[in-house]
Amino acid sequence: MKRAAFLIMLISILSKLLGFGREMVQSYVFGASAITDAYLVSGTIPSQIFGFISAGIATGFIPMYSRILKDQGRSGANRYVNNLVNVLLLLATATVVIVILLTEPLVKLFAGGFRGETLELAVNFTRIAVFGVYCSAVSSIFVGYLRLHRKYVLPTLAGLASNLILIPAFYLSAKINIYILAGGSLLASALPLVLLIPAIRGAGFKYQLISDFKDKEIKTMIRLALPVALSRSVSRINVLVDRTLASAIAVGGISALNYADRIGGFIQGLFVDSITAVLYPNISKMAAEGDIKGLKKTISEAIGIINLITIPATAAAMIFSREIVALLFGRGAFSPEA
Repeated sequence: MKRAAFLIMLISILSKLLGFGREMVQSYVFGASAITDAYLVSGTIPSQIFGFISAGIATGFIPMYSRILKDQGRSGANRYVNNLVNVLLLLATATVVIVILLTEPLVKLFAGGFRGETLELAVNFTRIAVFGVYCSAVSSIFVGYLRLHRKYVLPTLAGLASNLILIPAFYLSAKINIYILAGGSLLASALPLVLLIPAIRGAGFKYQLISDFKDKEIKTMIRLALPVALSRSVSRINVLVDRTLASAIAVGGISALNYADRIGGFIQGLFVDSITAVLYPNISKMAAEGDIKGLKKTISEAIGIINLITIPATAAAMIFSREIVALLFGRGAFSPEA
């Protein structure tokens, strides 16, 4: 586990550096402005509505797949994956329809302070961005599938591709047409899925048109996913409240929150997620096989490593917050007020 986690951490460092490069380009080109506020809200709405469903299912998928693979073999496990993917696509379609029909009320719910051109821009951006839920729904399952088959590197590398699309999209949208930003965001959500498809085929997955909501495995999956979905919904309500307040306080308020969140999320994304990406499939298999002693040992080691890294890093981020923000974003259109 340690070797795989270290490799993923190295790739994550590159991915996070590129991700920060994306944020720096965004702040340089647009600063903390009405445009970035509209862009961020357009990405928030689909992810908030559909994200808690896909997050719960993605979390419950790994232990369910491990058990089905052990009890029913590869054919039963593949049938379960196909059914789950198709059910998620149907739910994603429902999300798209709801967002398209209710775009303006949803934007006002998530950003009550938007008016005039900012509101119109956010509505149009959202109608483009919502189609990305199809890609994120399927990708969340395929990433878990690959990690269960001990293919950790490609799911981590896939995130790099998104940043390579978004960075030029910021520049081109500022110089040519602002809607390139929304189109680039949609393309960035699709590209990781395109990269994952050959890998899952190589791991033995074959797509079938199976869609059975009454399947007992799907019902069990829903029961497993529900607690995660509920816990995620609480954090998403926090995001909703924060951004609604920020949109009413100042132009660029949502963007300022986003930049701060990116810095805070760097610690978790780089260290914690790298370890848990490897840890979770392993402990799921141990639980399915009844290896509780090994499970406890693995979790204890992971918690020790995470605490050793994150506690000092968090303290440093709090103490040197002003210097960190100035170093990362303090240039171009990113003013001292931002």
